[in-house]
Amino acid sequence: MLILVGLALFLIVDVILVGLALSANDAPTAGRTPRPLVTFNTTPQPAEPGASAEPTAEPAADGKRFITTVDGQTLWRATAGACASTPAVVERSVDAGVTWAPLATSTFDLRQVLTLTTGDEGELEIIGATGDACAVGGFSSADAGDSWAPDTALAAEVGYLTSDETSVVVAGQGVGLPCPSVDVIDATATRTVAACAAVLAEWNPATGSWGASPYAGVHGLATDGERLMFVARGVPGCNGLGALVTNGAPAPFENASLVGCAEGADVTAPAALAIAGTGAWLWVGDTVLRSTDGGVTWG
Repeated sequence: MLILVGLALFLIVDVILVGLALSANDAPTAGRTPRPLVTFNTTPQPAEPGASAEPTAEPAADGKRFITTVDGQTLWRATAGACASTPAVVERSVDAGVTWAPLATSTFDLRQVLTLTTGDEGELEIIGATGDACAVGGFSSADAGDSWAPDTALAAEVGYLTSDETSVVVAGQGVGLPCPSVDVIDATATRTVAACAAVLAEWNPATGSWGASPYAGVHGLATDGERLMFVARGVPGCNGLGALVTNGAPAPFENASLVGCAEGADVTAPAALAIAGTGAWLWVGDTVLRSTDGGVTWG
């Protein structure tokens, strides 16, 4: 009899404890943050045609670089470098960008490249900061970079972003930036085009001002006469960097059309672009991709 009474009491206590536990789970707990529901089988909606999505990762901060060519067979490229840390490196390719060899710039103690371009006669031109004083000057080479000579007129002819990145020099005069920070710039004796986090802009010498259009994600840009090509991440349908082209100077950015996609190109790596005729070269990360059909296909 005592055993039955004890068993009954045990069952009653057990029921009470279970009820209390269930009540505790139903009651709100102070300081608890509800978790969002997990959903499955959802498909992200593509961006509108012509839009440029925001990046999932930003390019490296120390990513400015340059690449240029005259004939598409000989190319030059350079890292920007910095006066106080790693000096710039200038290289040359004589096989359309397949292999590269460094050029000696110790004769003028080059520390930082501000622009790398080619002149009307095919000479290689650099505006850079040199020596411990980080003095800015122009230098040119008539033998593809084997030797260099000071070019005092160059800094007044070719555009460039200043070493402190607070202004752009156009025709020897400093002008304000088209945005708080310029990520990519293509500057020659005839055109200066810049890309920021969400803006493409070209300097208009006729008006003495920047003409800007919203566009995010530009990694590299290059001009050839009135033709402008730029590569950007976030282009719908392109798993890499999309190549877009527009014609006109100043560029009608809103009319840029997608011509191809550099599939698999690292969208987090620094990049530079060069174009000549129907050829295009995209230096992204440690890879140089080439297009022989105006940016339609890359390899």
